[in-house]
Amino acid sequence: MTTAQFTKVPATPRWRPLPEWTPLPETCTCAPCNRYTCGHCRHDQCEDCGMCAMSPCLCWCEYGLGFAPSDCPPDGPMFWLGGHHANWLSTWNVPMCVSRNTLVGMARLPRAAESWMCDSGAFTEIDRNGAWTVSPLQYVRDLYRFRDEIGRMHWAGPQDTMCEPDMVAKTGLSVARHIDLTVGNFIDLMSIDDSLAIYPTVQGWKVPDYVRCVEEYERRGIDLKAFPWVGVGSVCRRTNVRDVYAILSTLADMGLRLHGYGLKGDALATCAEFLASADSLAWSADARWAATKTGPLPECVGKHKSCSNCIRWAMRWRERIIASVRSPRQTTLCLKAEPGQDRPWHPLAITPGHLVDWH
Repeated sequence: MTTAQFTKVPATPRWRPLPEWTPLPETCTCAPCNRYTCGHCRHDQCEDCGMCAMSPCLCWCEYGLGFAPSDCPPDGPMFWLGGHHANWLSTWNVPMCVSRNTLVGMARLPRAAESWMCDSGAFTEIDRNGAWTVSPLQYVRDLYRFRDEIGRMHWAGPQDTMCEPDMVAKTGLSVARHIDLTVGNFIDLMSIDDSLAIYPTVQGWKVPDYVRCVEEYERRGIDLKAFPWVGVGSVCRRTNVRDVYAILSTLADMGLRLHGYGLKGDALATCAEFLASADSLAWSADARWAATKTGPLPECVGKHKSCSNCIRWAMRWRERIIASVRSPRQTTLCLKAEPGQDRPWHPLAITPGHLVDWH
């Protein structure tokens, strides 16, 4: 390949513009085994995880991914890209969220090339079994293994119990009991090893439920304000953004630094001001849906029918999310609360393209 080929700015796909691209250095002293097929090298990554041209890693040049993934905004939420394949931890090179269920059965774990968070896999556990079948001690042992063998595990969620109506039906318990189990499990985990980076989660279905959960933590001697992040559960499958907004704004008003579990793109953009951290795997479902309408990305035609496991789709979706949480939000006057509501709401359903702050 010529120098001109290395420095050529990649063409913009017709379906969506790429972010601004900066050419990588044209020369490198790394050995050929640490280079991509295009000839470029990612120094830090290669030295850490040992990936080479035979791996599924993609260079940032036009012959690979096409751009360098953006950093999370310093004044916005930390974003963890959801992934359902363990090896992506060593090849995708962005902060990721991977479930315990993905990792626990593996004889050999990958080495992480970037910081990541471990989701407990609570939804799958409750959905399949109607209760947790993994003891707190076993869960802690699994986290020890992930921390030591994968490395760079920034934090992990607890074994919470979701409060969606279908999850309550699965367990046969009440929302109040789910809240009690969530708080009790965190205390159990801390009693095993309080130095392990497990951050608490608040659960509920309606706003008062979440407030009650916070109060239950306080009653049991847990100061949620002392944690870098406090997870907010039972929000990922909500289709009404106003419900998510009401929950997150209420908890943020209580002085908590929030992590939104599994938020969709609209909820992330609308509620970014209330979040210190968030994760989402929604890109994969978006790719599956798009495959039925338009097929895969142009550069992926002939490689796969759907981009639901595609780094190109995932990274471009991530770029849109990072851009949306950086966008300035329109300030609006406070609206009068409707009967039965405990706080006013801006009519996003009428103007879905506007991102607003509530004051």
